[in-house]
Amino acid sequence: MLPVPPVPPVPPVVRTGRSLLFAVGLGAFVCAASASQVRNNSPSGGTGGIVGRVIDQQSRVPVGGASISLLGTHLQTSTDSSGSFTEAGLGSGTYLIEVRAIGYGVTSWVVRLRDGEIVDYVFELAPFDLQLDPVTVEGRPSTAQRRMQEFEERRRSGRGVFITEAQIQASHATTVGELLRGVPGVRMNCRSGVCTAQMTRGAHGICAADWVVDGLPATMSSTPHLPVVGIIAIEIYRSASEAPAEFLKADSQCGVIAIWTKSGP
Repeated sequence: MLPVPPVPPVPPVVRTGRSLLFAVGLGAFVCAASASQVRNNSPSGGTGGIVGRVIDQQSRVPVGGASISLLGTHLQTSTDSSGSFTEAGLGSGTYLIEVRAIGYGVTSWVVRLRDGEIVDYVFELAPFDLQLDPVTVEGRPSTAQRRMQEFEERRRSGRGVFITEAQIQASHATTVGELLRGVPGVRMNCRSGVCTAQMTRGAHGICAADWVVDGLPATMSSTPHLPVVGIIAIEIYRSASEAPAEFLKADSQCGVIAIWTKSGP
């Protein structure tokens, strides 16, 4: 009887198709995955792996720096600038892949690998749909700006006479005394080249005006000769009753002329 030759082993059947892979949304954000391209491969050692690419679901641009974790294992990696990552040396079984990235909802995918299978997959992340309330940043006004705001508030009150910087420039005057000439209720009294501003509407008749420069009392005798260079505004109050309280002294009997400059404190 002739010996029976040994029967050669039957080669394994390689099944092609798609691995079971689907997304599980965590929290309020659920990200859909794109169609995958799955191929069976049997590298040396019979190990499998996951080759992935993470992209923005809306813009389709790669998401670099995303954190990739295989939950329940010590395996963790991150995507490169092209949104790609690789987890090799995986055995057959079911894996839960969690993807995290700044500005996106945390999402997990379930991947089932057969022995020696390599899964090539595109993971899509949905960006947060958050709209922050607008933030308005306002700088503090400078001293000159704050003075001009107060100047305009008093100007709107309708009390007194106001001369703006534009009016000063248009007048071509060289001194404050020249600006005051022609102002109703103000008379320039000049003797021996020295001028004083007098109010004609005071309760006690004609009287010398009190002067205020940048909020501080000033000398009456020399102020009309003050050059207009650097002056940004002038307020003229023809009587004590017309002047705001902040410009009056305790013994004020007459009007007030207030001057504002660019170089004030």
